[in-house]
Amino acid sequence: MAADGASGSPTPGRLRTRSLQTPAWIYVVSLAAICAVSRLPQLRSPNLLADGDECVLGLMAKHVLQGKEFPIFFYGQHYAFSPVETLVSAFTFLLAGVGPVQLKLAGLALWSVGIVFLFLALSRTIGAFRAFWTTVVLVLNPAWFVWSMRMGGGYLTAFTASSVLVWLVLRDRAGETAWRWRVAGGLTAVIYLAQPLWLPGVLPIVGVMLARRRRLPWILDYVSVAVAAALVVKIGTVAPDQPWNGPTAGNPALIASLPAVGRQIYQALTGAHYLYWAIDPPGPATIALAIAWSGLLAAVVLVQLYRLLTRRYSSLSLLLCASVASTLVAEWVLLAARDARYLLPLTGLLVPLAGVELLDLSDRLRVPKPAVYALTAVMVVLGSLSAREFSAFNFLWTNPPRRLSEASRLQQVFKYLSAGDVRRVFSKNGMLDTQLTFYSNERVISRTDPIGKYPPYVREVDRALAEGETVAVVGYTNQSGAPGCWNVPICTGGIESQIRNPESIFTVDDKYFVYIGANRDLLTRLGFQFGD
Repeated sequence: MAADGASGSPTPGRLRTRSLQTPAWIYVVSLAAICAVSRLPQLRSPNLLADGDECVLGLMAKHVLQGKEFPIFFYGQHYAFSPVETLVSAFTFLLAGVGPVQLKLAGLALWSVGIVFLFLALSRTIGAFRAFWTTVVLVLNPAWFVWSMRMGGGYLTAFTASSVLVWLVLRDRAGETAWRWRVAGGLTAVIYLAQPLWLPGVLPIVGVMLARRRRLPWILDYVSVAVAAALVVKIGTVAPDQPWNGPTAGNPALIASLPAVGRQIYQALTGAHYLYWAIDPPGPATIALAIAWSGLLAAVVLVQLYRLLTRRYSSLSLLLCASVASTLVAEWVLLAARDARYLLPLTGLLVPLAGVELLDLSDRLRVPKPAVYALTAVMVVLGSLSAREFSAFNFLWTNPPRRLSEASRLQQVFKYLSAGDVRRVFSKNGMLDTQLTFYSNERVISRTDPIGKYPPYVREVDRALAEGETVAVVGYTNQSGAPGCWNVPICTGGIESQIRNPESIFTVDDKYFVYIGANRDLLTRLGFQFGD
């Protein structure tokens, strides 16, 4: 996958002007260190909080560690292949104990593996030195500051599996056998099962590499293994009579949704988002980078059009541009939801594409090398500043200085529940229930809707209520600033007007409320449903 063309495009030798003078392991160790150091502002921040889905994954990992069960898919879903993330998290818990920081570190370790393989893949095309700095720019891209440590949903599995897949298919052909493509098929199945959003970006690369081999048996091996592995997992883990509960496919308003797609791209590049909510960007460096990368996305598309019109072809840039375009088009056409997280695959392609185009301009003497070094330095400095700004990131609310940490608030909730001898609670939020269960290390079991992501928790809380144990209602206060709490009294459910003693509602730092002693009648009026 090297740049070529009859009109002066750089040859593979010109693109790879710097040989491997530095041992590869130094680059790898340096990248791992940058991944870790750049996330320290978040890991050490009082704003650090594992969200509900992360806590589900943490509970899954804990159950794996205990030998309780081995879930294939994310609890409550028939998609989001999870064994990779649960095993990495379980191993981290074994070494350092169960907790949110350990869970974040497990996610960072998995993502860092993907970063290393992405660097190794880029080294095959532009050389190790250039690949290193291109990868550093990606590591310091705000789009990944939060999500590089967010377990759950299969995003980290898909990112890492995609990086390994691209590295695998770009390896030297010397000694190549059909087994390389069988493994590639297995990795493709993992990506599909974990998060198929990555497939539109990697399949063009795999397809071109397969086409260059011109070996039909290898193509058949790749396709058959990918399809068979995906079917075996699906058929073996999902009963035929179980309904599909995944996201719906198809965008019924393609043209009307284009402005929203533009906002989605920008929001994804800020990294400041949660589900379908936009979170205020942490600071000016983050905003500057998001604007810069939005502009660069438009620029690389225009450059590609220029290449086609002037016949200054570059197979490498054309292939990366095709991967970027297919990622954007697939997300636009296949999904009606405009969640920024669905565009996470974009930056892993856009950053290398921009790097390849800049290096090509430099090799053609259109851009002086000092300008390339200066632009890279600017991106690294802004990325470092942005990493620091993300210490203030909180997907729930903005914490003023010197307020309680998120962990401290939850510990106060648990302390109050313990004083009231309450271990089973009903949560007024679909994400808070798993946070309460995970952060308490399952000392407190919580449920929200009548099904829940993990039905045994629902049955346990309902059992406690039915047998007369004291239960509580826990949620965010209407004034907390949590997403969805702007419409009073959506968060509390109006519990203060439903009980005779509203003064008994305990609040923690104006963020959480706890009401002990709820009965079934009150819970029904608050909107809780029961399976019986």
